[in-house]
Amino acid sequence: MYPWSPLPRTAAAALRDAAHAKASVRLSAVADLARAAAGEESDVSVDRLIELVERDPDVEVRANAALALADAGATRGLPSLLRAAAAGEPRVQQLALVALGELAEPGDVAVGRVLVSAFESDAPALRFQALVAAGRVLPRAELSRWLERALEDPESKLRYIGCRIIEERFFADADVDDEQRRVWQQRLVACLDDAEPDVALAAALLLASRGVEAARAHVVDALNRRRSFPQAEDEQAAIELCAELGLQAARPGLYGRAFGGLLGGGSALAFQARVALARLGDERARRHILRGLSSFRRVVRMQSVAAAGLARLEAARPRLLELRRVARETDRQSVTEALLALDR
Repeated sequence: MYPWSPLPRTAAAALRDAAHAKASVRLSAVADLARAAAGEESDVSVDRLIELVERDPDVEVRANAALALADAGATRGLPSLLRAAAAGEPRVQQLALVALGELAEPGDVAVGRVLVSAFESDAPALRFQALVAAGRVLPRAELSRWLERALEDPESKLRYIGCRIIEERFFADADVDDEQRRVWQQRLVACLDDAEPDVALAAALLLASRGVEAARAHVVDALNRRRSFPQAEDEQAAIELCAELGLQAARPGLYGRAFGGLLGGGSALAFQARVALARLGDERARRHILRGLSSFRRVVRMQSVAAAGLARLEAARPRLLELRRVARETDRQSVTEALLALDR
């Protein structure tokens, strides 16, 4: 027996249910209104979402309607979002701030004023969302002042997201001059001693590839000491960075993830850990990848194809050439990409 799965509401049904007496029905209609806002019923759906943000008696309905305006790309909802972010309940304010960060144009003065007010709040959640939005809409000169304060904030989540915003706005952006990067690099060195491990790791990941030895040691220590990380993307970044930089000291942590510890147990990042070990010259990891290229299971073969390319395993070339000749059309492109990776 197959489970019944309801189809998305039509625009007309979503509009009808958005006026239902039950808050749970109105809440479930919000996502459908966001979808309808991208179709032929755009204007009326956006109007209904704006009305929900401004007048619905239920906090969750108002909050989710604010987020739905961002999902729909409805810039017409900015005035309502500004009011909700400035004077709504904390939950509504949070999601209105998220929506402002998604919809506002950089340099929008009215949005900037609301963000400043939220950043001065005693509520860490509002400061956090204001900082995230500021990272998207404020010019770098003004944003720098916010980030300096964020790195000193008593709430660790703000210090963490501050590091991530610095990476995005000052290191990943090609328009930033080297002097600004040097200033932030020096500032982030102090974050390596942060009492919160996630903050210290965020700074270390940013600094390790820039030759800061203390940061490299921190990344290695984090991998070797911690079985998993609260932020999966940080764990994956640490694994890949160790391979890229040739940090052999990280092998114990990589090995546990790739093949399980003394008590066994797999890691969600076992694939990445095996690739990293292979790049570091680990023979067990290399044999594992090479053996997988001849597996009877297609999913294992194709994972091994990808791993062979990522690990630059020249020993895999003969088998990859054979697979390219016999692989189905949908797999041949992956095999070709792995061979191109070997050539690079």
